[in-house]
Amino acid sequence: MAQLPLPLEFDSRFSLDNYIADPAPYIRHQLTALFDETGESLIGLWGGTDSGKTHLLNACALYARDADIRYHLFDAAQLIEASADGFSEFAAGSVLAVDNIDLLAGNRDWEAACYQVVNRVKNGELRFLFSLSRQPRDTGFRLPDLKSRLGWGLLIALPQPDDAAVERILRERARLLGLELGDEALHFLLSRYSRRLKDQMDALQLLDAAALSMQRRITVPLIREVLPFQLEPDSAR
Repeated sequence: MAQLPLPLEFDSRFSLDNYIADPAPYIRHQLTALFDETGESLIGLWGGTDSGKTHLLNACALYARDADIRYHLFDAAQLIEASADGFSEFAAGSVLAVDNIDLLAGNRDWEAACYQVVNRVKNGELRFLFSLSRQPRDTGFRLPDLKSRLGWGLLIALPQPDDAAVERILRERARLLGLELGDEALHFLLSRYSRRLKDQMDALQLLDAAALSMQRRITVPLIREVLPFQLEPDSAR
């Protein structure tokens, strides 16, 4: 199998301050407390698509950099293709994070490696963040001790963004990209195209590139011209 991949480089557009959800203050407090060693040393974030799991793990990378804390972020989709040898051999005091850890379920070597990581957390050597699509007890992990130990710390359920939250997130992302996204264009996007947050983010990236290359503002005519996809009839408002 391939060697362990290098930790992911963080995306500086994601910060704890621009994570938008009703429980955002609580989540920010718990995550920063993990890094500051004033709270839980094991935190799991679980939720469905578009709940912000990857955003938060990237945001923690930015926080760790500013606080000069060793932070190693991996995506389980890459880990599953690599050897688990040495995965628990991180320096004491490090914070380890795995996005989509439930993708490792059923892989004996990776389950054993994660088990060792949790043991090191229990011994005070590491701190561990992970995300998954459902609670650990509802995943397909075959190692019973791992399934139970992933629930030792704090498990935080991330809410799915409703329409109001998607609108706020789009406005914030446009601001971070330096885009002028007026009410008419925003409401057109939300009413005529997929409501999935990922689709809206992808649309915004396409519009950003088009507006820059054409030297045009983002307007309804530009949206009609650039975006190739339409909503299914039963998805419209």
